Amino acid sequence: MKLLSNIFRTNKKDVGNVRRKKKVKHVKRRMTWLKPLQAVLVASAVITVLGFSAIQLNQEMTVTHWQIDSPAHIKKPIALYFAHKQAFDFWHTRAAVIQRDLTALIPDIQRIEVSRVLPDGLLIKASARKPIALWENVSAKADKKVMLVDEQGVAYRPILRGENLDLPLFRLQPDNLKVATAVLHHLRVNMPERVQALSEVIVERQDWRLNFAHGEQWLLNQESLQDDLPKVLNILSQPRWARRHWRMDARIPERWFIRPAKQEVI
Repeated sequence: MKLLSNIFRTNKKDVGNVRRKKKVKHVKRRMTWLKPLQAVLVASAVITVLGFSAIQLNQEMTVTHWQIDSPAHIKKPIALYFAHKQAFDFWHTRAAVIQRDLTALIPDIQRIEVSRVLPDGLLIKASARKPIALWENVSAKADKKVMLVDEQGVAYRPILRGENLDLPLFRLQPDNLKVATAVLHHLRVNMPERVQALSEVIVERQDWRLNFAHGEQWLLNQESLQDDLPKVLNILSQPRWARRHWRMDARIPERWFIRPAKQEVI
């Protein structure tokens, strides 16, 4: 029995669980660099096709004619711009490019709209600034050029030689230009006949001087200009004062001085 138990114990130890060895399969390595190369080649081909198509389309949409709808005095410089333009392909005739160029070259343009008429035409619609006054900058470092002023109070270009315009002259610094334009608009609405007679608006320190025809003159204080101007117009529109020309000094709030105007240098 003892012998059998020893034999059985020996067989049990020898016949234990045996771990099987797995067979190793050799996997063939693929060409991992081929896939990125294929992507690069496809992308290059697409870019080449698109680039060639863009170049061909750019040339096919070359502008050959244009129509200008604008006032006569700005139509001529717009036509000269196209006459001297060298490149008329699509890229150089984009609406934004032409609008930018014309606005920079022709200050008289107030608004401009450029649209394409397919396949090879352009339509240019432009409106002109309307000058309402002349402006001489009285600042110490100013170049003393007389500028044209539009309805928004913007000085947009110097007056040209031989350009005769019957407009009032502002002699003031740049920071008073908007206010002077507002004064002119106020006169135009409430007393239009005075606008025709207005010759100068001069600002010296805090004094505003409005010179009119027939020696008429108004002296106003800058601090109370907004309140005093309607009062002056109200007084001069009354029958007692409307038939003659006056010099009015309203710089002192407590007392205004009014006397008849004379034909003399003011």
